[in-house]
Parts: sequence; C-alpha cells; structure tokens
Amino acid sequence: MATDRKAVNKRKVRALLAGGLVLGIGAAVTLAAWTDNVFGDAQFKTGSWNLQGSFDGLTTWGEYQVDASAGHFQFSTGFNTLAPGTTVYAPVALRIGPTASTFGATVQLLGATGGDADLKPALRYSVYRGVSSTACTAAGIGAGTAWVGTTASPVALTAGSGSDVALLGTGVPVELCFAVTLPAGVDPSIVSGKDTGRLLWQFTGQSTP
Repeated sequence: MATDRKAVNKRKVRALLAGGLVLGIGAAVTLAAWTDNVFGDAQFKTGSWNLQGSFDGLTTWGEYQVDASAGHFQFSTGFNTLAPGTTVYAPVALRIGPTASTFGATVQLLGATGGDADLKPALRYSVYRGVSSTACTAAGIGAGTAWVGTTASPVALTAGSGSDVALLGTGVPVELCFAVTLPAGVDPSIVSGKDTGRLLWQFTGQSTP
C-alpha cells in the first residue's frame, strides 16, 4: 500500500509541474503583445494686422505708430489765424493695412494731449465719420455721422470718442472729418495772440475676428 501511495504522489507532483509549465507558457504568450504608434503634428502662424492713417485725402498712408512720427493734420485756411466764431476742417482716414489680413478692427479716438493753458482750453472740436476728404467742409460735414461731439455742440479738445469705429475690410478706408472751433463768445483778452503748441490726438485700434 505504501508503494501505491508513493506512486500516486509522484503522479500528482508531475501533474502539478506540468500545469505550472503550461501556465508559464500561457503567461508568456499574453505578455508578448503587438506594438504600434500614431503621431500627430501641427504648425501655427500669426496673422498680419496693422492700422494705417492718411492725413492728405487718401493720397499718402503711413503707420504713424509713435507720437514722434505722428501724421500731420492739414486744416483748412485760417487754422493759424483763428478769430472768435471761426471753424477749420481737416480730413483723416483710417484703414487696416493693405496686406492680406483675416482681422477687422475697432478704433477709438483719445482726447488731445499737449498744448498750452490758454488757447487749448478755449477751443472745441467735433469729428464726423463717413465724410470724404473733399466734403470735409462746413457745407459737407453734416452728411456724415457724428463721432465726437457735433458741429452744433462741439466738445473740449481733451474729450475722446465714446464709441468705436469699425474697420472691416483690408485696405478699405473709413474717412473722418475734424472740425475745430474757436467759439464766438470766447474772451479775446485771454486767447488773442496765443498758440496752442503741438497737440496730439491718438487713434487706438484693436483687432477683431
């Protein structure tokens, strides 16, 4: 009987060893998986966009990006010999640069900086949009849309625009007309013989999709 039990035990051991060998092979097969890869790449570029201005009736366009190289307003006759009740006019145009651009723009006008303490506070101005350079006169300015003040109620030179002007198409100008007035009721003893010195208006633009 002892001999039979030993034989049975040997067979069990051999069966367990065989089972472990089979499990080991199965585990090896499971771990040996296929491998593969997927790659994706991208490249990004910035769009081109810039704001330009013209102060001579759409003839010359420039960047005028800093105050030291500002465009020069070309006001009508009398800007340097103002008398009470006089208004002078100057055309300005804005556009997005003519290079291809996918962006539009909104533009605000900031009030004038610089100038003296006598004549500057006495002056008033208004700005109309949609007025061509040839129509930027007393007779033609009213055909536009008031942007800063009105011709009937001009505002102090330090006032800026309360709303934005939209520039939509690349290279398509928005024309403006500035009107600067020395009011009729001003005290001549304060402003006579005065010079404002250099005044600087700033158009500030922001790109839009």
